[in-house]
Amino acid sequence: MESWRLRLGSFLLWVSLLYQRLELCVSINAEGRALLRFKKRVEVDPCSALSNWNEGDADPCSWFGVVCSDDGRVVALNLKDLCLKGKLAPELGKLIHMKSLNLYNNSFYGVIPSEIGELQKLEVLDLGHNYIDEPLPPELGTISSLEILVLRNDKFVGDTSPEIHELNVISEIQVDEQQLSSSRKQVTRNVENATMRRLLRAHEQPPNKSPSHAPESSPTQPLALKLAIGGASLLLVLSAVYLLCYRANKVVTVMPWRTGLSGQLQKAFVTGVPSLRRPELEIACEGFSNIVGSLSDFTLYKGTLSSGIEIAVTSTMVTLAKDWLEQYEAHFRKKISLLSKINHKNFMNLLGYCEEEEPFTRMLVFEYAPNGTLFEHLHIKEAEQLDWAARLRVAMGIVYCLEHMHQLNPPVVLRNLNSSSIYLTEDYAAKISDLGFSDLEKEHESASDGSDQESIVYKFGIILLEIISGRLQFSQDDGLLVLWASGYLTGKRPLKDMVDPTLGSVREEDLSALCEVIRSCINPEPKERPTMAEVASQMRLITAMPPVEATPKLSPLWWAELEILHS
Repeated sequence: MESWRLRLGSFLLWVSLLYQRLELCVSINAEGRALLRFKKRVEVDPCSALSNWNEGDADPCSWFGVVCSDDGRVVALNLKDLCLKGKLAPELGKLIHMKSLNLYNNSFYGVIPSEIGELQKLEVLDLGHNYIDEPLPPELGTISSLEILVLRNDKFVGDTSPEIHELNVISEIQVDEQQLSSSRKQVTRNVENATMRRLLRAHEQPPNKSPSHAPESSPTQPLALKLAIGGASLLLVLSAVYLLCYRANKVVTVMPWRTGLSGQLQKAFVTGVPSLRRPELEIACEGFSNIVGSLSDFTLYKGTLSSGIEIAVTSTMVTLAKDWLEQYEAHFRKKISLLSKINHKNFMNLLGYCEEEEPFTRMLVFEYAPNGTLFEHLHIKEAEQLDWAARLRVAMGIVYCLEHMHQLNPPVVLRNLNSSSIYLTEDYAAKISDLGFSDLEKEHESASDGSDQESIVYKFGIILLEIISGRLQFSQDDGLLVLWASGYLTGKRPLKDMVDPTLGSVREEDLSALCEVIRSCINPEPKERPTMAEVASQMRLITAMPPVEATPKLSPLWWAELEILHS
């Protein structure tokens, strides 16, 4: 009898445990289980930030740091500044709707799980001020949506896998926005990142490699603080010098009928893209000393031809013929062919190229837009601020150019459109740019399947949101712009509170209509987004601005010459 009771008790205990497991499976969804696996990997939580992450909840949307969409999908995880210590769980890769993962200023160590590559909607990955010192997994290079990757360790740059370099997830080094804001609350100038994603990295001492020595918090070391302050001060000085030099060296517009183009350029307008000589470009760019910017795959120069035409010249970082692979040459020629087809007044058009073997030279020559980038005028206080009418004109120039590019056969799609890739002419008309050398083959081959066009529609919606709000696409304080704005776009907050305070009053009807355009462009379902032609039509109804009003009133000299030659 005693044995029977013991067996019955064991059976009931087993049934009870099984019931609890089944109840858990029913009560929490898959995203919640993935987050609980993440919590299990956290070894130290001094602020008890994850204390309300309970297995019995139906979904994780009420948990601290978790942001969900209206349909209950986890779209962001914001756990910055919490001194969490542990390893990153591979189960994070199951949060497939995630757009922003912010773990800034904690003590996570070890590797970045390769499963992160499953997050194909991820736009921001902020792992700044942690102790992750392993090479980046190549799977990160498969996230085509990734725009901002924040790291704080020099070791990453050298150890990054070829797959990531090829996809340009890592492309430029900037000072962290938060460190700059502590001194002047401004961000560094982006010279050009049209085809690049941004790597934000601060200067600091490398963290200890051994996890056992990693502190439970992330205090700033004195040397790191000095380096950060010194770096920020240097960048502020350089920015000021640049602005002073720009104003001092601004070239007066030369009327097209008083100076002609070189014979090569005139001939090119009839026969195609001209091949320019290196000596001519060397003179134009003052011995290639007039450097405007330098990124991972090219250097950008400003030049002035003998005819008075200002040009932008990009030169590949490759300096030896033996390092210039056959596929590079194929990409170079394909890019020339591709860009020559765009031919739009709101595009920074290709004027020519230089291809020489001794010394080894591969350069692209573009129009020059003298008033910097849209990014500068929206986010840098020293730059001239754009009023509402000017911002609408910029937006219309962008949308008309994108509409034109998408209507070409095959469509031309620029993968990484953002406010730093949009330059402004002398009269502040928009000029979309594509100055780099990288990733052209994939860009061209995938343009006709529609998915990239839908991505550009999304990115235009973000740029329009940036133009209206005057806010960065990502910041440490507000996180991802599209998530910050969701409350306004869904009617939970007044739209007028979303507008850049420097603009003053904006017509409520216009604002409401523009936000409707934004909502359609950033629709989570790509197939439900409008085409660029539909967006252009909607925008024209709102602004009553035809294409001619969005193009430069003072046409670049080469456009004026082209019109004369064809008349």
